[in-house]
Amino acid sequence: MGVKATETRRSSGLSSSDWNIAYQLTLTQMKLKDQSSFFGFLWSFLHPLLLLALLYVFFSARFSDQIEHYVIYLMFGLVLYTHFSNCTSMGMRALRSTRELTTDAVFPKELLVFSTLIANSLELFLSIAICIAIALATDISITPAIFWLPIVIFAELLLVTWVSLLLATIFPFAWDIDHIYNVFLRVLFFITPIFYNISFIGDGLARRIAELNPLSWVVTTMRNLVIDGQGPAIGELTAFLLINAGLVYITLIIFRHFESRFAEMM
Repeated sequence: MGVKATETRRSSGLSSSDWNIAYQLTLTQMKLKDQSSFFGFLWSFLHPLLLLALLYVFFSARFSDQIEHYVIYLMFGLVLYTHFSNCTSMGMRALRSTRELTTDAVFPKELLVFSTLIANSLELFLSIAICIAIALATDISITPAIFWLPIVIFAELLLVTWVSLLLATIFPFAWDIDHIYNVFLRVLFFITPIFYNISFIGDGLARRIAELNPLSWVVTTMRNLVIDGQGPAIGELTAFLLINAGLVYITLIIFRHFESRFAEMM
């Protein structure tokens, strides 16, 4: 019966009750993240701030002469990496962390993943606003290129959405992927130009890997907008959006295909 109900919803799209469920799930996820209080929300910024301080102490002497406004450079890299890491990790576990809803309630289960992404992305918007405010305070001139910022943020959201949906689909069938993905995130930190300039790694294999990393493109493009006042190449931006939007569509189809089996695997 649950499967039939789900299929009916699929044919008619999301209903008003589904949107209400999504809203309530987002509020729940925010409370789970301790964002319902000011100090709980402030605590979520402590880890990236400590990491920022650590990276600056150890690498500023090496890179600050090569990279202008190195603190702001670091901040944007850490903000976008932290958002990607938190969103995809929590999105992957969304079905398990709310297993009662996964197994007993009848509604589109992708809403569990989406609500997690929305709750985590609120931090992203505030963090970027803080980065821009600090940039202005350090005499960085904001140019009209900043108007591209919402589109670049949207590109980041598309990226975390399809990765989260894919991981959430795999997780119920292979819980060990949690450990594997944690290792991957550590590797991702070093193959994304967070504390170094991509030219630092030369022209070999390491650079090719970094350039193929989609998170590198988002980080570099956002830095160019704010620090250098340069808008994105239209062709690259269009290709990135189309590819990642297509991947969102494909992973959503895959997620819905396996949705009927999630309850028995929980």
